[in-house]
Amino acid sequence: MAIIKDLNQGNLSEIWAAIKKLQYATSQNNMAVGRGGISVYGGGGITIENGGLNVTGSATISGTLIAEGEIEMSGTFTATGTVRLSGQTDVWGPLTVTGDTDLDGLTTINGDTTLTGQFTVSGNTTVTGDFNVDGPMKTTGTLSVEGVTTLKNDLNVTTGKVVAGAVTIDAGYFDGSVRFSNGSYIAATPNGAQFIRGSGAVTVANGQADIGVGTNSIIVNTVGTFLNGLPTTTEAANLYISEGGRVYRSTA
Repeated sequence: MAIIKDLNQGNLSEIWAAIKKLQYATSQNNMAVGRGGISVYGGGGITIENGGLNVTGSATISGTLIAEGEIEMSGTFTATGTVRLSGQTDVWGPLTVTGDTDLDGLTTINGDTTLTGQFTVSGNTTVTGDFNVDGPMKTTGTLSVEGVTTLKNDLNVTTGKVVAGAVTIDAGYFDGSVRFSNGSYIAATPNGAQFIRGSGAVTVANGQADIGVGTNSIIVNTVGTFLNGLPTTTEAANLYISEGGRVYRSTA
């Protein structure tokens, strides 16, 4: 049986039904954008609440990317410009940065990190594992070492001193010296190597050794043995020197 259309009844109700359907439609819940893309301009923005943004291709940001929450990256991160991180940053994979990097907050890097440019740290830095430096290392500030230090090569001190408690190794005192806090020192003087405390000194030079206090001294050199500064007396001699050179007190 064929449908008989009432020509006296219009289709206005169908139009209102279509408008209502379009009014409550949620087509953006499942939509696709082709080559034309989406353009947001005039100060507008895109807000995502309780959802997520998935990018399987590439995302290009020519302005500023501001992230107040956490940023998690499981792949390779490559930056050719300036990177500034003011919050906590955790990096689990390789990080390659060819531009400037500013880290103002707590930064944790658990993967391999290679720095080929200048690396400047203006804040505190804590290393809990091994810290290996294969190239020259320079510090212009104070270096405090509170643990055990092991040197397997030379320690060259070109200027300054080496202070170990009450002992000071001073390369600028005479031709080098080891000085003690009680005033005694061992020094390379023009007269030879000397161990001095007050007016007493023990000196070892080329071909000579002497022990002296003030003007009194015992000198041994290639010529013989000399006693300087001895007082005089009218007493009989009481010293005897054997052929072997041993000195005895004579009771004869």
